[in-house]
Amino acid sequence: MHKRHALLAALAALSFLGNGTLHAQSSYVGLGLPGLISLGYAYPLSSSIGLRGEYAGGLSVNKDGNQDGVNVTGAFKASRLGAFADWFPLGGSFRLVGGLTFNDIRADFNAVGSGNASINGNTVNMTGETYNVRLKFPDTTAYLGIGYGHQKNAAKGLGFYADLGLMVGSFSADSSTSLVTNGKASQADVDAQTQKMRDALGGLSALPSASLGLTYRY
Repeated sequence: MHKRHALLAALAALSFLGNGTLHAQSSYVGLGLPGLISLGYAYPLSSSIGLRGEYAGGLSVNKDGNQDGVNVTGAFKASRLGAFADWFPLGGSFRLVGGLTFNDIRADFNAVGSGNASINGNTVNMTGETYNVRLKFPDTTAYLGIGYGHQKNAAKGLGFYADLGLMVGSFSADSSTSLVTNGKASQADVDAQTQKMRDALGGLSALPSASLGLTYRY
């Protein structure tokens, strides 16, 4: 939370500095993933370097289903704050991007058994039992990407921007269940099943990020 307050304070400082530069700064709004709706502020320091702060959020998906004797309720939510530096190596609109994101990205699966299911290769009667799993992306990650737009420009008005990049980090997996308490599965089997989930996500060492939208220079 302190990191987010610091980022907002930095954005306020950039906005104050930008008041002395005619038509340099811009605000923008866009659509993308993983945050769905993006709101941001861009302040070009020169024709080759710029700074940005951004909030992206609003994505929330819920889905119910039944699989292998288990009734599952799933929920995915994603939002983030980002602090970025843009480099325009060619002096035009194309840029390379680096920065940090402060994330709240997670998926929760809450399951209630209605029949038999496999836990670490063992068939278990899950009827009436709970098995909950949370997949969570790291709170803070590095960001690397490319983009178009947000360059320094003396002309005020509408423009276009696009971003494509990677948030560098891996999901963690944690679980809780009533199976151990009720003697239907050992803690070792539950831990092994959770480890399989972590291993399945192990190859995902970065989360893609993409957005595009409109800017307004003033």
